[in-house]
Amino acid sequence: MVVRLPLLTAAFVLAACASAPAPRIIAGDEPVTAFTNVRLITEYGGERLGHHTVVVRGDRIIAIAPDRRIALPDDALVIDGAGRLLAPGIADMHAHFQDPGAGPLFLANSITTVRNPSGGDTVPALIAQIARGEVPGPFMYSSGRLIDGAGSFWGAQVVAETVEAVRTRVREDAAAGYHAIKLYNRLTPDQFAAGVDEARASGLQVYAHVPDSMTIEQVLAQRIDSVEHLDGFDRSLGGEGHWPAQRWATARQDRFAALARLAAASNVWQAPTLIVQVAPARAFADLAAAEAAPELRYADASLLEFWRSYIAHAPTGTDFAARHRLTQQGHAQRLAMLRALREANAPLLIGTDTPNPYVMYGFSIHEEFGYFREAGFTNVQILRIATLDAARALGEAGAFGIVREGARADLLLLEDDPEADLSTLRTPAGVMAAGRWYDRAALDSLLADSAARAAASRADPPPP
Repeated sequence: MVVRLPLLTAAFVLAACASAPAPRIIAGDEPVTAFTNVRLITEYGGERLGHHTVVVRGDRIIAIAPDRRIALPDDALVIDGAGRLLAPGIADMHAHFQDPGAGPLFLANSITTVRNPSGGDTVPALIAQIARGEVPGPFMYSSGRLIDGAGSFWGAQVVAETVEAVRTRVREDAAAGYHAIKLYNRLTPDQFAAGVDEARASGLQVYAHVPDSMTIEQVLAQRIDSVEHLDGFDRSLGGEGHWPAQRWATARQDRFAALARLAAASNVWQAPTLIVQVAPARAFADLAAAEAAPELRYADASLLEFWRSYIAHAPTGTDFAARHRLTQQGHAQRLAMLRALREANAPLLIGTDTPNPYVMYGFSIHEEFGYFREAGFTNVQILRIATLDAARALGEAGAFGIVREGARADLLLLEDDPEADLSTLRTPAGVMAAGRWYDRAALDSLLADSAARAAASRADPPPP
């Protein structure tokens, strides 16, 4: 049977067909990967698009369009999202990533970007290995080795004795291709200022602790890029005692709001890293419980030895229960300071300071998210800090932390909505880091290999 359309209806159909956009053709010699049939989160808290296709070539997103509006080459790797969410990968903005074995642990926890605020001689090679696909891991931005003054806890290799020595170290970091410098506790005010000045001249960012010879107010006035761990806040808040935990426990809350407003006005990013105070204290209080954490199956013998030596070197007669209580009091104060920073709209970053004692690569980000929740942040705010704000802090706004054409292909395929439940980031259905795709089976395989290597290292005695 032939169906005859009325002339007006037929004309409308022909006009609609003529005006429908032609499929976008993806051409070129380099292979592409296409995510089809996904619900797209372009940015957390932002636009959502149903039934979309996202095309990646190399490490970049090259096309985004509704399904069937893109003509893919025959050799494209097509990943059927089956209606799952495709969303931006997240960043750990304070992670000491020098061990290649840590890479899979970051990826398996949805971390596609790491800011390493104290690199070492092996870091440039590791960055290159990840870029070539020889080592699975997140994209890394790194400072050079920390720059400290005389009497550094970290030894002579990080010490710059003079102002000119600081400038020389900064120039060396620039020549080595690092993204930033890291200024540390034992620098004099003149050395600190010289480091900032030389970094600006060299086009490097500046991450810092607050030196013992300076106040947080003086450091903020230098308009550096970031202060780590809320360092120096405790002294300006009137805290008393030799150790940070003591000073935080006695900090005056009536000063929190004013310091938060000053931090906000400075536009210096703050990376609180609350977990790095809590996790070691838990281990001091109950080492067996700390080492029973499931993620420690991925800790090899050398990492465990480092952590246990930290616990073992506590002064004789230390009251670990009292120390844990003091840390809990200080942690409550840090949370209150974080709330004050939120209320002042200060620029914030989320980082973990892994692998400090019992702060495990990758897995620790979820605990840090929990502390931000305790401080009053919503899931969307946390996700935006870990993506869009992370990119802004690195001077890379729009380059990652967002799903758009031209951005780095750092993508998460998720079963559930992280804006409703952050725990879905613990078990992504797949992760793409700078264009390299790892489905759930690949992530599980990487985790199994990591656990096996860690178990083998613990079973064998260390070499002489």
